[in-house]
Amino acid sequence: MDSHESSYDASPDQADFAAAPSLLEDFGAVIAHELATPLAIIDMAAQTALRHDGATSDVEHRELLEMIARNTKLAQMLVHRLALARDVEAHTVELDVSSVELALLVQESIGDLRPVIMSGHPVTVTIDSSPIIMADPTAAREIVFNLLSNACKYSDDGAAIDIMVGVRGDMAEVVVRNHGSGVTPGNTDAIFEKFRRGATTAPGAGLGLFISRGLARAHGGDVTVEAADRVGSEFHLTLPLDA
Repeated sequence: MDSHESSYDASPDQADFAAAPSLLEDFGAVIAHELATPLAIIDMAAQTALRHDGATSDVEHRELLEMIARNTKLAQMLVHRLALARDVEAHTVELDVSSVELALLVQESIGDLRPVIMSGHPVTVTIDSSPIIMADPTAAREIVFNLLSNACKYSDDGAAIDIMVGVRGDMAEVVVRNHGSGVTPGNTDAIFEKFRRGATTAPGAGLGLFISRGLARAHGGDVTVEAADRVGSEFHLTLPLDA
């Protein structure tokens, strides 16, 4: 099926986004806080590398350059996320929609993230079916990335993460279950607010779930959360099936 572009129009379901304080009001504070660490590391590593006069070995010099590259990418990712959150808040997200195999996208996302943040968590993937969805592949991958990253941040070290892919009614569904402290009752909508973070020391601006729900709703789907059977939380992503 040929891809096509669509934009995210406001609807009553997103009224809470429109009523929230503007992202721009918090932009300066977030930039100052979140960029301070990577920029300080980049500056330190660059200054040390510039003084490369034989005092550091070639291996140490390469480690400094890798440190600069890694933290530059982190800073770029934050700026991208802030821009994306701005578009979500303004309901101006543009989607390039095409047919996407959801199970493959999920498996690829796990493979990309495993060396970075998922290596300490056993991952179980259950594929009830491999639905074809109508979605912007980049946006859908962003949603899955955010849900997997969130599961890692709010799970104990070594705790399992369970992922299920299938169909519920007329929608494709991805369920990501973590085994952490879970979401407190009455907080299931608040965690989707921008800059909202739970009790974690993991890095982040508190935009992942805000962006994920906005992108999912832009597709005509949603992201919701509920308590898991025993401990932790289940995040449910729904996206439209390809007719």
